[in-house]
Amino acid sequence: MNYTIIDVETTISNKGNPFDQNNSLCLVGTTSTPYNNSPQSIYIIEFDAQPYKNNLENLQLSLDSTDILVGFNIKFDLHWLRKYGIRFNKKRIWDCQLVHFILTGQNKPYPSLNEVAEHYGIEQKLDTVKEEYWNNGINTPNIPKDILFDYLRQDLIVTEQVYRKQIEDLHKQPHLLRLISLHNQDLLVLEEMEFNGITYDYNWSEVLANELEEQIGKLDRRLYKHHNHPDFNPSSNEHLSALIYGGDIKYREQVEIGVYKTGLKKGQIKYKWEEKTLVLPRLCTPLPKSELAKEGYYSTDESTLKQLKLPTNDAKEILSLLQTRATLDKRLTTYYRGLNKLVDEQNWRKGVLHGQLNQCVARTGRLSSSKPNLQNFDGEIKSLFKTRYGE
Repeated sequence: MNYTIIDVETTISNKGNPFDQNNSLCLVGTTSTPYNNSPQSIYIIEFDAQPYKNNLENLQLSLDSTDILVGFNIKFDLHWLRKYGIRFNKKRIWDCQLVHFILTGQNKPYPSLNEVAEHYGIEQKLDTVKEEYWNNGINTPNIPKDILFDYLRQDLIVTEQVYRKQIEDLHKQPHLLRLISLHNQDLLVLEEMEFNGITYDYNWSEVLANELEEQIGKLDRRLYKHHNHPDFNPSSNEHLSALIYGGDIKYREQVEIGVYKTGLKKGQIKYKWEEKTLVLPRLCTPLPKSELAKEGYYSTDESTLKQLKLPTNDAKEILSLLQTRATLDKRLTTYYRGLNKLVDEQNWRKGVLHGQLNQCVARTGRLSSSKPNLQNFDGEIKSLFKTRYGE
């Protein structure tokens, strides 16, 4: 079966995220078999002002004639190809990053191309573009053409050398062949899932966030009668520890020290900042070995609070308020505000979450998810998600 090495260069917003609406595809590089005479092709897409329709058509023709698409972290490249209408769904896939992860016992998440090249004693890729241009905020279309082309060509060369070394390794470990083949083909399914994303209601998330903030505000007002401290922070472990187990809360307060005698402020009250301490009584006895690093403070996480003995009604009410508040605050910050913030930061289309499905993270080989964690959503937020296929 013949293969094609593929690599893309893109603009740099959010590290070239394919779903960032500010980004575009600049170059696509390919190397085709046979290895000893591998012709490299570079297809210019949105790198200059020239039309690129013919380049995309020629790229499609080239990929149509190959059996296996080979890349490093190839899901990134496939997202970009799909975004520009390139079809590859019937191809076999070989992700050198994923294969290295499996071949080396799944010990190091997301190994870099340079790390894998070093593993095989291969000359590493050039970092000139990253160090001299991208790290200094210079976007890809502003990099001199010859420098960027050399960078892309070297990536193709190193990736192909890694691929051939991995084929050699598999001859020595044939029991891994079917596992690696399965994971590589699963990658096609995961790419489609990430590309399509999950639809959700951005505006409804904002509405629910506002409602939750009101509920949390009510809980905070009920908590206030138990500490009477205007600067109490229910998100601070130290403040919570002092409230539950007794202890000191340090704070600063402005106090009057007289009036200005002269100058523009003559006759106005003069203040100074004074360090003060609020001492709170103990409501509950800390659990053994629950001390925090800071002396005098104890753990206030959810599992610890559930184990505490509650000797008084005040203690029961405070713990109930804190646990309810923690649940609502997590829902607010992680989901209702958090998801919208992620979409805004990543410049995604409002109403779609393009979460990452990771094959190169968990040592057990299981799939993980991030940005956001699609595998661990709170069931209470299901009203945010709408089907794209109608009612």
